[in-house]
Amino acid sequence: MKRFGCILMALLMTLAFLCGPAAPLARAEEEYTLPREEGTRQVTFYWYGDDNEDYDTCDMWIWFPDADGHGYLFHPCEYGVKVVLNVPENVSKVGFIVRRNCSDPGGASWGNASKDYDGDRYAELTGDTTEVYLKPGDPDQYKSSDGGKTLYQERIMTLAGITDLDKIQYYLNPAVRIESLDQVKVTDQETGKALEVTALSSLNNEVVTGTITVGEELDLTKLYTVEVEGYGALTAVPTKVFDTEAFAERYLYDGDDLGAVTGENGTTFKVWAPTAGRVVLNLFEAGDGCDAYETLDMVRGEKGVWSAEAPCGAGTYYTYTVTTAAGEQEAVDPYARAVGVNGDRGMVIDLASTDPEGFAADTFVDSISAYNEAVIWEVHVRDFSNKLASSAYPGKYLAFTEHGLTNAAGEPAGIDYLTDLGITHVHLQPVYDYATVNEASEEPQFNWGYDPKNYNAPEGSYSTDPYHGEVRVKEFKQMVQALHESGLGVVMDVVYNHTYDGNSCLNRIVPYYYYRFDYMGDWSNGSGCGNETASDRAMFRKYMVDSVSYWAKEYHVDGFRFDLMALHDVQTMQEIEQAVHAINPKALLYGEGWTGGTTTLMEGKRASQANIKKVQASEGAAGGVAVFNDSIRDGLKGSVFNASEKGYISGNVSRERAYQVVFGLTGGVKNPMVSWSVPNDGVINYMACHDNHTLFDRLLASNGEYSLDDRLKMNRFGISIVMIGRGTPFFLAGEEILRTKGGDSNSYKSSDEVNNIRWDDLAPGSDAMAMRDFYRSLIAMRKANPFLTKGEIACEVLKDNAIEATWTEDGKVTAYAVINPGMDREVALPEGEWQVLILNEKIDPDGTETISGTVTAGGRTVLLVRAK
Repeated sequence: MKRFGCILMALLMTLAFLCGPAAPLARAEEEYTLPREEGTRQVTFYWYGDDNEDYDTCDMWIWFPDADGHGYLFHPCEYGVKVVLNVPENVSKVGFIVRRNCSDPGGASWGNASKDYDGDRYAELTGDTTEVYLKPGDPDQYKSSDGGKTLYQERIMTLAGITDLDKIQYYLNPAVRIESLDQVKVTDQETGKALEVTALSSLNNEVVTGTITVGEELDLTKLYTVEVEGYGALTAVPTKVFDTEAFAERYLYDGDDLGAVTGENGTTFKVWAPTAGRVVLNLFEAGDGCDAYETLDMVRGEKGVWSAEAPCGAGTYYTYTVTTAAGEQEAVDPYARAVGVNGDRGMVIDLASTDPEGFAADTFVDSISAYNEAVIWEVHVRDFSNKLASSAYPGKYLAFTEHGLTNAAGEPAGIDYLTDLGITHVHLQPVYDYATVNEASEEPQFNWGYDPKNYNAPEGSYSTDPYHGEVRVKEFKQMVQALHESGLGVVMDVVYNHTYDGNSCLNRIVPYYYYRFDYMGDWSNGSGCGNETASDRAMFRKYMVDSVSYWAKEYHVDGFRFDLMALHDVQTMQEIEQAVHAINPKALLYGEGWTGGTTTLMEGKRASQANIKKVQASEGAAGGVAVFNDSIRDGLKGSVFNASEKGYISGNVSRERAYQVVFGLTGGVKNPMVSWSVPNDGVINYMACHDNHTLFDRLLASNGEYSLDDRLKMNRFGISIVMIGRGTPFFLAGEEILRTKGGDSNSYKSSDEVNNIRWDDLAPGSDAMAMRDFYRSLIAMRKANPFLTKGEIACEVLKDNAIEATWTEDGKVTAYAVINPGMDREVALPEGEWQVLILNEKIDPDGTETISGTVTAGGRTVLLVRAK
């Protein structure tokens, strides 16, 4: 297990742990075995149970570096069941969860499975083979020396964490009270000097065993060994000391000059590294493949900021070599504004020289006064143009600058298509520098990019030249400028909640500061990606605020979507809201109000759906921070965790589903079936996004027994509901032309063939063109009728779970709708004359037809009228 103690392995001792002989279950005639392959090590998990356990619906969800989480089937053995797997020999720990009630045991999806124990666990691998024994509902791991007959726990100190400048907290397993000062020892590893232990507090706590107080201040640049009698030794690592007032007073830095800043006489480099004993600046002539032409020792200054001045300018590449308690490590500057190929070196850049002609006059889009006036179209840069034969820049930023592009049928494509469709904002999936695409390779590669490497530099694979850092910067600006000239805003998908792995530049420069860890010293994994960042730490909070502010100021980005936003704390999101809206009051800010796993961040601090109302909108801002509305998403088409499940538009016309739809229609007003609410229409209403199935594929999976025409009708019904709601409409690029990924529900690294937008499907007379026209008409209707975004709306769920919606102004009914999920129905309109906006899938933004009395509303359609 890569604990904090990865610097020094614990000395392990064993202790028989209250376990007598286990009663064997009926042994299979021939127990499962798996040969260990060359270059691998083998781990076997034994899960003890009884004859009443339903093993057929249980499995183990296992992950390790460079391997996505996956289910593994149990095999019968003498004392229950087991899982055996081979992993690469360089893997030192394996994460695991025992799953119950699996809908797909051994599969690659989580589905509706539940956890046997609520928390991620990790097994440390030692030698060629490792055996781990587990008990149902028990978080502990056991060993056995007699083939499983008798189990014992390892007697181990799991963590020694520096919690203050004179205090170290230690964690023992199994827990025991340590009473005597003589039973503990703290040693300076450099000098061998034993520090005086002045106090020892033992806690009655299953997690924290006790706290050691030493008689002198601990130097955070040094290594200290903590030894507890009978439990071995560990290297102490900084933990809660980072959160103390003493640390804040000494080291928190509020300057705006971190990174490489050019001047008349060269460049000044500054990096925050308060726990470093030495920092060296390395200068290179290229972004890869050459040795440093000069190395300079940096000077430690106030607040733990190291600096150096060098007679170099734009085009110089650089890294830092940082010596900390974790050793000597080379790192890219976290504040680098440009990087070389694959982001392995930062680059000094003259940002003004990267501005395209006219960029100084470019400004943010001014098409909205409130979030819900936006219509957002989510797209991946490569998907947008990679299959567009008329583009000179397939898969690149510059494809967004090309006017006059057409598909095989001569229909508008590219940026002209977007202006014709009528959307207001293009939401770009990650475009910062990410790790998993080799920018130096000419072979086709694909990844969504939710694996950040360098947050403040654009991704190089989307540029025409990834080797010269200034090229990607300029081409990104050209893309933004072209979209702005077409009246389209740019929303940037940002993933500050985790990094590609724990070996990031952040952790190399200030080990343990930027991430969360649990009481065992393991990485908190609320992202599901092996690590999660600590936005609640002041300097990472500052980093996030600085980063989004930089993208808004330098690139004129019009908004940000925050991945797994509930891993960020409310205070950080409030500071981001204030900073971004001070730059652009109409910037869109929204995110996922959930986590991707178990986090150590306290629930009350998370920027979740339940807590986002704590983030207040700045005065004059178009909104605060909005959240994705998974209630209307699942209400309309069924849970994303069960592809066969139906929703309101596809056959499950239940009361629960109806109220989930109402929640979106009212813009997040609490109702009996939804546990959370938001103010000021702060929800993003959608049916599908890059995650999970496309809408077309989902309706095929849940309603494959229906005809294509029926499923297209479900699609039209759903988008009609989204487009009349008080929330902000959002849809996946290509949803409007029946985009399919062949049923691939997680195409993050699938082929171009799976992910590309099929522009050529858009042809006269095609279903794709008919659906595109329907979406376009709905967008035009929404824009032409401001009561949809500003009017007071009230909804009633009728006896058959149809929905009646009424808009009022000054107590007077101004518009009326019926959402009809069933058969044709006669609708008695409110008294008076009404202009028809939507009737039986005919859309008229201007409401030229007037009706009164009773009207027939078709099944699976929306009726919408406004007062004449």
